[in-house]
Amino acid sequence: MPQSINSYQDKDTAIHHFNPVVKLVWAGSIVLLAMLVDHPVILALLFLSTIPVVAVGDIWRPWAVIMQIALWMGVVVVIINSLASPGGSHLLWQSGFSLPVIGYVKITLEAALYGLFMAVRLMAIISAFSVITLTVSPDELLSALLEMRLPYKTAMMAALSIRFVPTMFDDAARITDAQRSRGLEMDKGNKIKRLVSRSTVLSSLLSVSLERTIQLAESMESRGFGNTAKRTHYYRVTFNRFDIIMLVLLFVMLAAAFYFLLSGDIAFEYYPSLNGFDLNVSGIVMSIVLMSVLAGLVPIAWLGGDKHNDNH
Repeated sequence: MPQSINSYQDKDTAIHHFNPVVKLVWAGSIVLLAMLVDHPVILALLFLSTIPVVAVGDIWRPWAVIMQIALWMGVVVVIINSLASPGGSHLLWQSGFSLPVIGYVKITLEAALYGLFMAVRLMAIISAFSVITLTVSPDELLSALLEMRLPYKTAMMAALSIRFVPTMFDDAARITDAQRSRGLEMDKGNKIKRLVSRSTVLSSLLSVSLERTIQLAESMESRGFGNTAKRTHYYRVTFNRFDIIMLVLLFVMLAAAFYFLLSGDIAFEYYPSLNGFDLNVSGIVMSIVLMSVLAGLVPIAWLGGDKHNDNH
């Protein structure tokens, strides 16, 4: 079977060969900062810091497919937030009629921009996770989670969950092709008609997913999953000095970020009125540290990635 475009891509790049534990901490740092920071400039930098890693990892095509989905999700976030958040001092549009309970529908500049940068936050998180999905093999992912001292069952469930998403995309594509071969028109008509036609895939996809789950449970049980005996490992994650350097830099960056967050130096308020997008000295320092460390995964991977190639 051909390799899924949305699953692990086996390529000979520095990013693929780099320590999976470090890549997980790198992605986790982006997710954590994206959840905690509200400043638009820093949110944008978090997303942009993933681009060099995508480029060096040569995963542009599958990454673009994933980000297209994230972009549409972001559009939905912007629309919902603009309509559901009447706060803000700069009114852009107001309906000429009043709805029960809701009243007049108002769209403010603050609500629209808040939704926009919540979409940027979402895209930064999805971009970081897509790098993990596309550059870390399932075996490496499980070993990395175990190396991080996660319970075995928790690590196994996390690894299986990440693998489930690309598998579900593959199943949906196969079901769609099968329905097209039976004469079902899924690409004609307006968008609503096409959406209704494609909704028929959901019931088949649910059935296939449940069947796959049962097969997986039977396979894990036949291999003794849950046995309390001491477990051996076919693959173990090893660390070199470049891995340690990157981990130290990531933890220093997180410590600096927490300091600036607690001190309020990189705080940003969207409501009731925007206070400008400019950064103070602390914000500029934080931005430089953030981009240097997160994008610094690329040169460190070049230096230390080949060392891990011998361990595969």
